[in-house]
Amino acid sequence: MDAKAEKIALFRYGLIAPLVLEPLPRGELTHRADEIASRRYEIPGSKRTSVSVDTLLDWALRYRQGGFEALAPQPRQDRGKSRTITPRLADLIERLKRENPHRTGATLLRELALSSGQDKAGISAATLYRFLKRHGLSERQLLAPAAHKKFEAQHSNQIWQSDMLFGPYVQRPGGGKMQAMLHAILDDASRLIPHAQFYASQGLDACLDCLRQAVQARGIPVRLYMDNAKIYRSPQLARISASIGMLIVHTPPYQPEGRGKIERFFRSCREQFLNNLDRKQALSLEQLNERLWAWLDIYHRTEHSSLGTTPLLRWQRDIEHIRQLPPSTDFRRLFFHRLDRLVRRDCTFLLQNRFYEAPPHLAGERIEARFDPLEPVLVEIHFQGKAEGMARLVDAVVNGQLPYTKPAERAQSEPTGINFVDLLVKQKSDEEPPW
Repeated sequence: MDAKAEKIALFRYGLIAPLVLEPLPRGELTHRADEIASRRYEIPGSKRTSVSVDTLLDWALRYRQGGFEALAPQPRQDRGKSRTITPRLADLIERLKRENPHRTGATLLRELALSSGQDKAGISAATLYRFLKRHGLSERQLLAPAAHKKFEAQHSNQIWQSDMLFGPYVQRPGGGKMQAMLHAILDDASRLIPHAQFYASQGLDACLDCLRQAVQARGIPVRLYMDNAKIYRSPQLARISASIGMLIVHTPPYQPEGRGKIERFFRSCREQFLNNLDRKQALSLEQLNERLWAWLDIYHRTEHSSLGTTPLLRWQRDIEHIRQLPPSTDFRRLFFHRLDRLVRRDCTFLLQNRFYEAPPHLAGERIEARFDPLEPVLVEIHFQGKAEGMARLVDAVVNGQLPYTKPAERAQSEPTGINFVDLLVKQKSDEEPPW
C-alpha cells in the first residue's frame, strides 16, 4: 500500500469506525450511516464532498471481511498496460528507441505515422512519453551509466588513488603569477595521503615526482587508480610500475566514481585549506607547499567520520602488510626518465630543447638518456645497456675558445695485395678459350 492509498484507507476508516467497532442492529446501523452521510467532507483524491449510505455500508462490509487493507482503493487490473498502444506497436516503439536512444518523442511520432501511411501516429505525445518512461526507454534511462557499488580496500596500501586539482595562483620565479597544480595520492583503506604537493605544471613529470615521494614515504601500493588521460598511459609510468611491482588501473572515461574518495578529499582541501588562505598575501610555490603540509599533518591526526579513527592510526594498523623497497634503493634514479636520442657528428644530442655533449666515440650512435625531468642538468648516458658516463650541457662559447685538436692518425695496416679487378683479370686469363 502506497502513501496515497493509505491516506484514502485512513479516511474511509475514520468514517465507518462508528459502524464497525461494536455490533449494531440493522436499524441502528442504517441510522448512524444516514448521520455520517449527511455531513460534508474533504475526500482525498476526489472533488466530491459527500458519501452515500450505500458506499458507507459497502466500506463497513469490506472492513469486516478484509480488515484495514480492504479499505484501500483497488488497482486497475490492466495497470501498467496501455490500452491505446497495441503489443505490436509497443514492440516497434521499443526497437526504434533502443536502435537510437537519442530519438525524440516528436521524431518517433512522425516515423510511426510515415511507416503506417497515415497523417498521424494514432497515439498522443503524452501516451508515448508515459509508455517510454514506464518501460525504461527514455533517453536518460537508456544512456544511464551502470550502477556502482561502494567499495573499500581491506588493507592499507592495497589501493591508492591519484588525481590533480587546480590550485591558487602563486608568484612566478621570474616575475608575474602562475596557477599551481595540486597532485595528490590517497590510500583507499585509511584515507591517508602518502604525498601531496603543489607543482608548476600538470604534466607527467610532476605526477611521477609525487608518486616517487609517496612510495619513498609510505611504501609500495598494490594498485594505483589513475585518470585515463594520455600522459598517464606513458611508457615511463608503465616501466616504473613494473620495476617496483605495482599495477596501474585507469578509470574509464567520464566515470570518476572509482576515484570518489580522493574527490572527497579535494572537497575537504578546498573547504578547510584553500578557502582559508589569505588571498591578499602573494605566496611562492614553496610557501604554499609549507602551508599544505602543515594542514595535512592536522588532517592525518583528525578522526575521519567514515573510519571512526584517524587516517594515520588506520594506516599504521596494517603496517605489517606494507611493502618497502630496500634501504639502499636510489629512488631518484629509479624514477629517471629514459629517452632514446641520436648523437650527432658533433657529439651533441637534443633533450628538452637543450643540447648536451656525449663522448666522442658515440658520434652517430643511438644512446639512451636517463635523467630527472625536474632537474635535467644531470643526464646519464647508456649505450647498449652499459653506462657511458654523464652528459654535460653544451656551451658553444667555451667550445669556440678551445684549441682545435687534430684527430689521432690511425695506424696503417700492412697491405694485403688483394684487388678485386686484378683478380677478375687473372681469372679470365687462366680460363681456356671455348674453341
